[in-house]
This record gives sequence, C-alpha cells and structure tokens, in this order.
Amino acid sequence: MSVTSSDSQAPSHAYSERTLALIKPEAFQDSEAIQDHIRNNGFTILAKRVVQLTPEQAAELYRGHYGRQHFPHLVAQMSCGPIVVLVLAARDCIQKWRTLMGPARVAEAQAYWPDSLRACYGRRTKYGDYFNGLHGSENLAEAVREIHFFFPNMIVGPLLRNWQINDYMQKYITPTLLPGLTALAHERPAEPILWLAEFLQRHNPNEPKLADKINHQREQQRCYTPVPSEESILK
Repeated sequence: MSVTSSDSQAPSHAYSERTLALIKPEAFQDSEAIQDHIRNNGFTILAKRVVQLTPEQAAELYRGHYGRQHFPHLVAQMSCGPIVVLVLAARDCIQKWRTLMGPARVAEAQAYWPDSLRACYGRRTKYGDYFNGLHGSENLAEAVREIHFFFPNMIVGPLLRNWQINDYMQKYITPTLLPGLTALAHERPAEPILWLAEFLQRHNPNEPKLADKINHQREQQRCYTPVPSEESILK
C-alpha cells in the first residue's frame, strides 16, 4: 500500500462521528470534484491518502463480502487502480455520508436518487453495478476497523468544542506552563528550550508523588518479636 499524498484539517464540531470514505478507481479522475462536494455538504476531511491496493489488501478490506458472488469482481475492481482514502467528520457522519452517496446499485441511484454521488460518478457495466464509484462505512464498528486499516494510529472519537479546549488549557496547561514561562523570562538561560523542557519535567503535575512518611510506615509494618513481661517469665 503506497502513500502518494496526505492532508489533514480539523475544525471544531459540537460532536462529530468519523467514517471512512473511498473514491474508487472508476471515479478517481473526478476525485477533486467529489471532495469539493463533500466539503460543501458540511463534512470535514480529517485525513487523506492516495493508495494502490493489492488484491490481498482489497480482500481484507472487504472481508465481510467474502463468499458472495460479486466478491471476486469487487476485489479486482478495488485493486485495478489508485483510490482516494478519506476520513470524514460531521454530525451523524456515517448515515449522512451514506445518504450523500446514494444506493449501492448504480441503476437504482440513477433512477431514484439522481443527485446522489453514485448516480453521478458510478458506472453501469455488463458485470453489474459494482462500479458505483464510492464507499462508506456501514456502522460505527466498521468505521473504526476501516479507518484503522488505512490509518492505524488515528484516534477515532469526537472532536472537542472550542470551550472544551479552552477549559482543558486553563485546567491542565496554564497552571504549569505559565510559571515556567515566567521563570524563563527571569532566568534568561543560554538554552531556553532545553531549560523550559527540564522545568516542565520537574513540575509535571501528573508525576506520582510518594508520601512523606513512607519510610516510617514501612517500619511500622515490620514484624517484631514482643518483649516478654516479668509476669510471663515467672509463670
């Protein structure tokens, strides 16, 4: 799987789902127009890759279709040329993207949803309606699996609101960073970046702290042989 380009943008949303979107080989030449259409419909493109799948990778991606009659055609189609891989974010993103794509069958899309993307960019062939131009995750579990197929390290979760980001900064970042910057201004070290890094490391609020009386507590927990009293000796 080769990477030829990538980009990322992530404005804040009140809440956003993620889904995987694929522009298949038959619609690759129209990928810029399709991406413009995606943005114009309220989606954010969080990540992008252009890849060439091997037949084995295509089979793994579409493993849920294994055993169906169209599976060999689907694998051959998805590995015949480059595809554009997108991670989209929006409210109700999975269902919203599936609605924008339209029905999986191109004939049905063109007949009943002529404004859908599959109606515009899909192709009807003698092999059937497998060349529908686009792919979208069916549900949240599949979205997570498919996103990680192409972006293994991506965290699939909601984007924060601006006020949530500000609250996090005020609660966790400012109390540590502000004293560090103030001390840096007073000290004026020769290596300011290294000095600040060491300061933040020393003043890490998440660093676990040991109790002051830990040694005393350990001494108390030791076992001692009791000293016998005079009364017990006489007996």
